[in-house]
Amino acid sequence: MAKKGPQINHLSFADDIIIFSSGRSHTLKLIMETLHTYEHASGQLINRDKSNFMVPSNAFNSTVRRIKKVTGFKQKNSPITYLGCPLYIGRQRIIYYSELIAKVVARIAGWQAKLISYGGRVTLIKHVIQALPIHLLSASSPPATTIKQIQSITANFFWGWKNERRKYHWSSWKNLSYPYEEGGIGVRLISDVAKSFQYK
Repeated sequence: MAKKGPQINHLSFADDIIIFSSGRSHTLKLIMETLHTYEHASGQLINRDKSNFMVPSNAFNSTVRRIKKVTGFKQKNSPITYLGCPLYIGRQRIIYYSELIAKVVARIAGWQAKLISYGGRVTLIKHVIQALPIHLLSASSPPATTIKQIQSITANFFWGWKNERRKYHWSSWKNLSYPYEEGGIGVRLISDVAKSFQYK
């Protein structure tokens, strides 16, 4: 590990592993020897097509060439997705969370053509749409714009579309998030869910 680098040296979960290294030739060779030992002992081969390495933007070209030569891996730029969460270098950007938005849109797109009552839509929102970002919200803090976009997409799905135009929203999504007893439909605001994880 580099002296000024992070104290953590690896992240590992199931078959996904990230190794942090100084990039020195000796260190890289030790890592590759360890991986080869694992392949020999377990009989499982490392998929080199899915294995990549990342370097900071100010890394020397010689360092990049050295890593490619020793590991045989391809270089990948930030961000990368690990366990469904974007890992990136630098400031947070909305585009890093586009995969989450795409998941929500894809789920809703499959329901748009079906005749679903408002009660059915509430059930889908509560148990499917709102469950999609839970893991991400517990591990990171997406930008407020991303959360607002998910809530907007969800609200459009609830009120429905007609002739390829969204129907009028008779009440704000914030009002609908209140419990049944208070005139809402009992749907939690994703922004509130995000805040609850931050406070923990």
